[in-house]
Amino acid sequence: MKRIYTFAAALLFLGACTSDGYTIRGNVEGLESPYVYLITFNGTHNVADSAKVEAGAFTFTGKTELPEVAYLSRDKEQPFVRFFLENARISIDGNLYNPNEVYPTGTAANEAMNAFNELTFNTSEAYGVTELEADKKQLVDRYKQQMRETIDRNRDNICGMIILAETGSMFFTPQEVLTEIDRFPAEWQQRTELTDLRKVMEQRLRTTVGQPYVDISAPNADDEAVSLKSVIENPANKYVLVDFWASWCGPCLREIPYLQADYEKYRKKGFEIYAVSLDDERDAWVKTIADKQMKWIQVCDFKAFDSPASLDYAVESIPSNFLIRCSDGQIVAAQLRGKALGEKLEELLGK
Repeated sequence: MKRIYTFAAALLFLGACTSDGYTIRGNVEGLESPYVYLITFNGTHNVADSAKVEAGAFTFTGKTELPEVAYLSRDKEQPFVRFFLENARISIDGNLYNPNEVYPTGTAANEAMNAFNELTFNTSEAYGVTELEADKKQLVDRYKQQMRETIDRNRDNICGMIILAETGSMFFTPQEVLTEIDRFPAEWQQRTELTDLRKVMEQRLRTTVGQPYVDISAPNADDEAVSLKSVIENPANKYVLVDFWASWCGPCLREIPYLQADYEKYRKKGFEIYAVSLDDERDAWVKTIADKQMKWIQVCDFKAFDSPASLDYAVESIPSNFLIRCSDGQIVAAQLRGKALGEKLEELLGK
């Protein structure tokens, strides 16, 4: 998905925005449906408009109050392209049989995101074939720097905000993300995307290593409320792992053998697991616990990522875990995957 960006084209894009509204002209090979739908998402899925398709060509016109993320779809559900909807002249071109080649042009924000998507794809491809850990780290460090530079160049448009909101927290520390938010113009800092991100990062700061644990509570399989505090304060426990998982999460299921081995080895030495499921179906949760013989403490309120426990620990993806020292209630480690948990427990509790 290589593209050539010329100085003349850049001037055209920068001059394309208008207060009169937007015009989206599309020419997509393979688009054989009679209509194409413009979809926006602001908390809820919204079919904003439709346009007739003739030989793959279509046109939308309208006006948006603020730049926003939008999609085009053939069936009002599944999108075939994502773009930034702005009051400007926007083109959507490509071949539907190769979705990676359907892309938007016409504004600085859309062009910047095209380039960032290409950077992400190329970095991911290189990472997948790189064997040495030092080389992988170098790739990630370079990607983070290029991400920062892209955000810096686009603080006055929606691209910089969306990259930080959607990707920044995966590569930057909570404090780094908060610093990046503060560098946006005041009007962008008031956007929901950044106010929500700020709340999550501030909460994540409160649950980083070195901070005191946050108490949470949820029902077990017998519908009895079990608080984390009650587990931390149990005299038999020295360290408690708060483990966020779900029965539908493949990476979570791959962690279970490690958890089983560590639990069997260190349970009598004072290690306990307080597992918080982000399932939303009871049967699947209960069945997985039984099938996988997960003998440690299990709780779930069936609210998925809206669970208060998930929000209190700023969990945006799973598996996710936090190791707490019971003597002072301090978080001593986090995100211990695979063998890393056993190695940490050996350090703390001995062989």
